[in-house]
Amino acid sequence: MKRGRYFGVGLISSFIFALLCFPIVIGTQGPGVVLAAGDQTPEPECQSNAQAVNDPYEKLNRKIFDFNDCVYFNVLKPAATYYSVVVPLDLRTGISNGFKNIVFPARFINCVLQGKFDKAGIQVVRFVINTTTGLVGMLDIAQSNFHIAGYEVDFGQTLALWGVQSGPYLVIPLLGPSNERDLVGFGADSVMDPLFWIPADWWISWTVEFEKFINRVSLEVGQYEEIKKASLDPYIAVRDGYMQYREHFIGK
Repeated sequence: MKRGRYFGVGLISSFIFALLCFPIVIGTQGPGVVLAAGDQTPEPECQSNAQAVNDPYEKLNRKIFDFNDCVYFNVLKPAATYYSVVVPLDLRTGISNGFKNIVFPARFINCVLQGKFDKAGIQVVRFVINTTTGLVGMLDIAQSNFHIAGYEVDFGQTLALWGVQSGPYLVIPLLGPSNERDLVGFGADSVMDPLFWIPADWWISWTVEFEKFINRVSLEVGQYEEIKKASLDPYIAVRDGYMQYREHFIGK
């Protein structure tokens, strides 16, 4: 089993390396690190329209978007709807809280890497309180009883604060909107997830990941439908919404 885990780490590492080298190979502008001394704040990504709408792979992205749309309405939504009937909302919310609590190491490490040591301390306090008194994190006791709010952080945000540019907009099969920087960040955060390192047969690991995924979808059913209803071009709406969300998230 260890050999399988090592293979997974190697695969993700190679994938990240390939993404970083990809823009150089094809001659497009991709992630780059700004090395100016003392410059710790990235330039706002909305300063130019060309940068804000960096979508050179739109044709391919739209095909993947249509694929995701089909999978959502024909597979994920029916499965999530049935799951919602079987599993009560309170339990689904608790499961979501529990999975978030487990990935505490990723949030803590990213806070430290970003120099946000006060936020790192908050992550530790919330993890201890919720793990010990909140049914291993299923109940957010830190928030409800002590008013210690959570703080979301990821490696994509860390890379942005280090000066790495977002790169082209990407649509990932099943995962949805992203960009080169956030996709690399997703790989790094996945490796920092303790569940990644638990020795278990592949079918157990995949079952856990599917449970996490379908539980999250069940809590978000209806959001995508509202976007489609309110937009003439859902692809553009999702793309622009993602870019604005990440710009706001990185600026926190």
